[in-house]
Amino acid sequence: MPSTRTRLLLAAATLVSGILAGSVIDRVVVGGPAWHELGAEAWAAYSRHADLGNGLLAYPIEAIGGALLIIAAAVSNYFDRSAGSPVTTPLYCAVVFSLAGLALTAKAAPIMLGIAMPQSTSATEHALDAFFLWGLYLRGTTIALTFIAVTWSLTGLKHHPGNSP
Repeated sequence: MPSTRTRLLLAAATLVSGILAGSVIDRVVVGGPAWHELGAEAWAAYSRHADLGNGLLAYPIEAIGGALLIIAAAVSNYFDRSAGSPVTTPLYCAVVFSLAGLALTAKAAPIMLGIAMPQSTSATEHALDAFFLWGLYLRGTTIALTFIAVTWSLTGLKHHPGNSP
């Protein structure tokens, strides 16, 4: 049976990954079409103030902090000897997805950092397209899958043998 430590780590990981997933989904579904309509220059100007402003602190805390919480929950679950429980498989999937998201950040972050200074219109348009592909569509998919997996793992606590219905 997962320990209280594992349960708390899993709950915290779910909260943090949910915040990150929600913001990415909002940017893809709501912001993306708007930024493409407004144009690359408007997106770059906004991103310089948001992503390269407070986002330089908030986004790494969410992404790295969430991944560390997921890894810590997986390690804690392992030491609980809960392998094979309904928590384990989705939790390990969450670890893989969160690490994949961090790996894709290695491609997306330089694109965002590259717009810190104004550049040509064609370069800005290329940055918009590349960032949406690597930063939001691909990385965003791994972030959403991380949240789904960690939530699935959290729901496994309720169905774990020995827990009351």
